[in-house]
Amino acid sequence: MIYETPELSIEVKSSLYCGNYRDRPILENYPSFQSCFVCLHPFLKIKADCLDKIKFETGNWPNKAAIEEYCDPLTWTELMRLTGIRGIKSLDRALAFYHRAYRFAEPSEYTKLIRLIEQGRADFIMPQVDELPEILENKLLQKLLSLGYTSVFIYSDTDPKRHSHTIESLLLKLTGLPSHVRIETPDSQILIAQDFDQRFSYILGNQSILTDMAESLDLDGFFCNQYTPESWSYYEIPEIERMDWNEDMGYKVSHD
Repeated sequence: MIYETPELSIEVKSSLYCGNYRDRPILENYPSFQSCFVCLHPFLKIKADCLDKIKFETGNWPNKAAIEEYCDPLTWTELMRLTGIRGIKSLDRALAFYHRAYRFAEPSEYTKLIRLIEQGRADFIMPQVDELPEILENKLLQKLLSLGYTSVFIYSDTDPKRHSHTIESLLLKLTGLPSHVRIETPDSQILIAQDFDQRFSYILGNQSILTDMAESLDLDGFFCNQYTPESWSYYEIPEIERMDWNEDMGYKVSHD
């Protein structure tokens, strides 16, 4: 689903040009590209008859083939319908708090998110951060192949040296791509980028191509405007209405 571009809070607007690279509008950080689609990383739902065939453990993550075979993606739209969370900004804030990217959360919205897991939902996997989700990787690569590309450059924000790979070889690769990956077409017309601590990735390029990619692949997300930064969901939660990491209902201690 393509959502409306989120309205920014006063706090985010005031920090756009404070000098911090990560607070700047996304399109200003990628000036070579006309448009940016923020692709929200899906949740994963393990198929009903596959719970004994795949395990998600830190340091022992399943390979791409297993994830594709035994899991289905669960969109943010579907998650909001399941939980009653009131919008993508609220859901992103809850996820950012869960992953310790935001220090504070709204207790009512955060509780809706973790209740799924507290109820013993072993079949339910949170969206990945720092990685391009394996469940999306081949879909995006196959789309690039259909657009006429046969190879791409792979690099990351920590290793800027570009390595050329055929798309066919990447499709057959069992393990996922590097953390904070960049996938760039040889003509530099399309860039897929995943940044540190984010629950989403950027797909940059021509507006019409990005719209086709989002619609044909049924991606969840939205298009940036000229001001949209990576902290598009943030706002300063009033102290009386917020919880911090120490008040996380013991969830991290009892479940990690």
